[in-house]
Amino acid sequence: MIPTKEIDEFHVIDTIEEPNETPKVLLENKKLKKQYEVSGKVLEAQYRVGENFLVLVTEGNPFEEALYVYYFSNSLHLMDSLELSAMYSEGMLRNISISDSGNIIFLFFDNNEQWLLKVYSHSRYAFFNNKYPVKRNMSIFHKNWLSLKKS
Repeated sequence: MIPTKEIDEFHVIDTIEEPNETPKVLLENKKLKKQYEVSGKVLEAQYRVGENFLVLVTEGNPFEEALYVYYFSNSLHLMDSLELSAMYSEGMLRNISISDSGNIIFLFFDNNEQWLLKVYSHSRYAFFNNKYPVKRNMSIFHKNWLSLKKS
């Protein structure tokens, strides 16, 4: 189990919106004084997972919501990311909590689906591990640190 705790080190510097494009947000880690641009618009939650960071960002559109999960190293290098979304599906991130085992549990979509987000202590190959509506932008041969499943 990796120790996981909620933090308040990141804040939104700027929101970048272009027509017909996914909105982006420029995040800054206040302690590191480093910035990183990610998809999404609203910084929903942030955690320290061991030495690293886990950040949850949404688009802020409850009528067709997307959740973006980013796992950064302690120097703000992107290690892994996931997206939870379904076209034309309403969604709202709510009831976020940390389980006793350090996993993040939350509700998403309009039918109160409960999701379990796990951060592994070591990266691993997990071919075809993500099933719709979970998406991963990294290549199939990328080692994964994150797992997101409906519970």
